[in-house]
Amino acid sequence: TTTTNTTTTNTSTSVTSSTTSSPVVATTQTTATPVTRIITDMYSRELTVPTTINKVLCTGPIEMEIVYLIAPDRLGGLAFTFNGNPPLVQEKYTGLPVVGGWFGTQTGNYETFIAEQPDIILESWEKDIEERQEKFGSIPVVGVSLPDYVTGYEDEIRFLGELLGVREQAERLIAYYRETMDYVESVVYTIPKNEKAKVYYAEGKDGLSTDPVGSMHTRLLEFCGGINVAEVALQEGYGMAQASMEQIMLWDPEMIIIGRGSQASLYNTVMTDVVWSQLRAVQNDAVFVRPQNPFSWFDGPPGVCQIVGMYWMVNTLYPEQTAGLDLINKVKEFYSKFMHYELTDEQVIQLIANQI
Repeated sequence: TTTTNTTTTNTSTSVTSSTTSSPVVATTQTTATPVTRIITDMYSRELTVPTTINKVLCTGPIEMEIVYLIAPDRLGGLAFTFNGNPPLVQEKYTGLPVVGGWFGTQTGNYETFIAEQPDIILESWEKDIEERQEKFGSIPVVGVSLPDYVTGYEDEIRFLGELLGVREQAERLIAYYRETMDYVESVVYTIPKNEKAKVYYAEGKDGLSTDPVGSMHTRLLEFCGGINVAEVALQEGYGMAQASMEQIMLWDPEMIIIGRGSQASLYNTVMTDVVWSQLRAVQNDAVFVRPQNPFSWFDGPPGVCQIVGMYWMVNTLYPEQTAGLDLINKVKEFYSKFMHYELTDEQVIQLIANQI
């Protein structure tokens, strides 16, 4: 734990909030703004951070995505390269260094992070925070708790909005998020269980990797009313359990969603291979590749772009029940307000079709 007294250019006092959801600090000052402040992070750790945070690095993708959505100019580097060809990102952000991190199969480098001289570093794994703090020395490591994926991002968004001084943008994102969840729940509520779409999530280069019910990697599918047909062992962390073609034939899904490690190449295989073509999903042209530019809307990794992914997913699963949804404008609104990029209607169509 890092704790120091608040310092100022003149006299001031600081009172630390005890909340774990928002790093609120009440400050009484006489002549100047404090140089530092004491906060309580989401793991109830007190630490001293700069009053104004200008440069942030993140050890994982979820924290990075949230910062990008609410305060992109504070990002000092990327945990991973933007997806897309080209990525739907302003040029000033594509030029950010890729510093990596500690997530999935990735291993970060402490020297790389330190060399960028960030004001703070965000870490979501509580078990790793003290080791990170020791290795990063005087750079404050702020704990941001891992969310309940899909429906549980609100606390993290609000915490980071307070921490970075962008509360209004954070609340705008939360409002969009709540509206999206309300819409999805209203659609799913009307669909009888025996009419819900049965879906196989195809991962890996050959499509024979997947994730079952209960995996963080398929939670969006389940929230949007899809039935995950995969009956395989749950693999914690990175996921990807193995399934055989024989199993998939027995499951005979109505729909296939293509995700991590495969993308368009697997789509072409599934749609042309003589074995895959025996599945009703292929026969009915119900095979879809998750949008992922510049971040995935579904998985790989899961993150806050699942918010716009909710609209895509529920519309993909239940096109008749969502006939009144203006998906193109919902996507354009999300990208304009939170991805800092203005899309044309044609770009949205290409994005959903995984053509960019």
